[in-house]
This record gives sequence, C-alpha cells and structure tokens, in this order.
Amino acid sequence: MTDPNNQQRPTEPVVLDRPLALPPPLPPEVVATFGSIRKRRALLRSPAYQAHHQQLLDLTYGMQYEPAPGSAPHPSEAPPLRGPRTGLQGTGPLRPFVRVASWNIKRGIQLDRIKTFIERHPVLRHVEIWMLNEVDIGMARSGNRNVAAELARHLGLGFVYGNSYLCLDHGDARDGTPQGENHESLHGNAILSRHPLIQAENFSIQISKDKFHSSEKRLGHKKALWALVQTPLGPLPVVVLHLDAYASAAQRGAQLQDALDRVALRGLRDRVLLGGDLNTNTYDAKNVGQICLNLARKAVRGGFPHAMHHYLHPYELYERPVFRAMEREGFDYRAFNAMGRGTTRYEVETFDSESTVREQLPGFAVKVLRRKLRPWNGVAAIKVDWFFGRGLEVARDASDGSSDESSGPDPRPPGSIERPAVDGVPLSDHDPIVVDVQL
Repeated sequence: MTDPNNQQRPTEPVVLDRPLALPPPLPPEVVATFGSIRKRRALLRSPAYQAHHQQLLDLTYGMQYEPAPGSAPHPSEAPPLRGPRTGLQGTGPLRPFVRVASWNIKRGIQLDRIKTFIERHPVLRHVEIWMLNEVDIGMARSGNRNVAAELARHLGLGFVYGNSYLCLDHGDARDGTPQGENHESLHGNAILSRHPLIQAENFSIQISKDKFHSSEKRLGHKKALWALVQTPLGPLPVVVLHLDAYASAAQRGAQLQDALDRVALRGLRDRVLLGGDLNTNTYDAKNVGQICLNLARKAVRGGFPHAMHHYLHPYELYERPVFRAMEREGFDYRAFNAMGRGTTRYEVETFDSESTVREQLPGFAVKVLRRKLRPWNGVAAIKVDWFFGRGLEVARDASDGSSDESSGPDPRPPGSIERPAVDGVPLSDHDPIVVDVQL
C-alpha cells in the first residue's frame, strides 16, 4: 500500500548518549476531535488535523530512552560490529552467550504480574535483552502507565521505546472496559537491555491496513525498532518488529523486507538478531472474502488436520513470502526457534479467541470451530513469534536442557515459556520466546 495520507517520513539512527524523552502529547481535545471523525478523508480536511499534523508525525515516530542504572559510560562512537569481548563494567558476569527474549505482552495490561513472573522465573530472570511488542504508554486499559519504563526500572535495565500509534479509543473488545480516559494514548515496541544501548532507530515498514478504520481506531502505522547493544561479548544489533495480522502473507513479507532493507542500509550485515510477533497465522485476513478463500483452500488440501499442521509450520506453504525474504538475506530461523511448537493458541469457549473470529466471520463460524477442534481438545496452537539470526550461533549445553527450570548461567535450547500466568491470571495471549546466542 502506498502512503496517500502522508503518514511516513525518513528516519535516521539516534545516538543514545543521553536520556531521550517522547515528544509532547497532543491536547486531549485534539485527540478527542480526531476520534470523533468517522472517515479518513474528513480527517485530512479537518482544521485540527491540518494544524497538528507535524506534531502527530513526531508522536507516531517518537522514541524514549533511559540507560540502565549504573551502566558503563557511553562510548564516543558506535563500536565495530566485529568487536571483541569488552568486559564492560556494569554488564554483569561474563558468560559465553547472551540470553534474549521476545514477547508480545498484550499492551502490558498485566504489568504488575509480568514483573512478578519474570522475577520468579528461573529462565526469564536471567534475560539480558528483551524485545517487546504491544507496549502501551498512557492507555487506560493498562492503567495509564508507561509500560516500558516501569518494567525496565523494576528489572534494573535500560530501555528504548519506539512508538507506532496514537490511539483514538480504548482498544478492542478483548481489552475490556477500561476506567477513565487515555492520557498519552501511545502504543509501540520496546527493547530492554542489561547492557548499554548505543544507537536506535524507529522506522516505517509497509502500510498494509489503515488502522483509522479498524476495531481499534488509531493514527500511525507499523514500525520496526532496532538498537545496537554493547554486550560483554561484543556489539549486537537487534531488531524488533510486529507484522500485521490483518494482511496477506505477501504483505507481511513486504513489511519484513522493509526491515531487512533498513538493516542493510545501516551496514548491519555481519551480525544481527531479529525477533518479534510476525503474525504468521497462515491467513490472508484483509477482508472476509479473502479469509473464506483461504479456508476453502485449506479444506481442499486436507481440512483441519492440514490446517493444524501448517499453524505450527507456516514456512512450508502459507507464509512462504516471510521466510523466503529471510532466507534470501542469509538469516537462519530453524536453529533459533523451537520448531513445531506454538507460541499462541485459539481456544474454544474463550472470549479472547472467539471474539477475534466474530470480528471477521459470521457467528456460526465459532460453533463450527468448537466442533472441528474436539479432536485437539479445543485448542489450535499457532506459531507466530520468531527469532531470526545472521552471523550468530545458538549456544547449547551438553545436557538436553529441556526443562524450564534450567539454571540461569547455563545455556538452554531455544524455546517458549507456555501459558505465562500468575495466580491463575494469564499475562498475555502470547508466550515469551527465549534464545541464548553466541557472538
């Protein structure tokens, strides 16, 4: 999709040599005016939009940065990407790998429980770099908190946040009925790190859907966020992105290619780790017609057993554009992920899952799914969260390391932490994924 609405602009890397604040928020009455307008065309003609367009762009590309407490002094320039181990002070004990986790935290609605979960978990409490999707700032659904800042400060990490959207309502049906009004109304991605963050850039990827006309009304578009992290083993560029669920595989592939082109433009060819929620759900969900066509193809090719297999192996057929883009650029995904293991799931008779279907299909589709999924105990596991690495190795222990109770200092196989919850309360509809990498 082109950009007829002038939502995109060029970006450059920012040197993170001092704390960085987000741009000033738009006045609440301006945000309310934007939200009251029904059509994009009317929005573009409105005096409020014309008067605040530049400030809106600043916000939808906004970044916030805070260093980790007691982190090493910032170098005067970015280190070479093939730099040796540095033994930087304040980065923790030197070990032969860096533990990285990626997690779609579902807005951070359960932020306090997420803090507790990470602190208590024998694997996650040793994570050195977090790549987070669906991060709120000033949204009523998540208590009008700065989710990235609070989580980073609680864990003693530095962070950089890259904004994607100015939200014009409280969210979708799965966010419940929040109390009060939104404050900053921002939503994007974040990278948290125990080690110094050197540079970062929050940049556009292809616009596949105008979120002004969606179940969650927003201004802005998908971004990817990359940062250069100075680990004790050397500099590590990491890229976090969140591809569009309501798009085709070809559009997701184009979004990913935008991120890969930016990686190449910035000279990050030797070593890079990419991760996030790639929404490799095997559907073209642009509209009801495309969803029905996709369902018909799955039915002809083998019905529900065929679909269930490809939910866990999307690279084989339905999401080939995404994985082909990675393969062309020399990225490996098989070694960096637990293959054939889901990271989210559709579960019958749950509000979150069934409301998602009702947004796109007639109500009887929910009843069909309840019947068809009985052989799988009502659960369809789907693999949508991924790591892709280039110029890196996956650290492996001599033991099988299959338990989530692996000791923190020892490497563990790539995998996910299934169904994260505290006191029986689910923390997100996605599982965190973890990989230990060697530079």
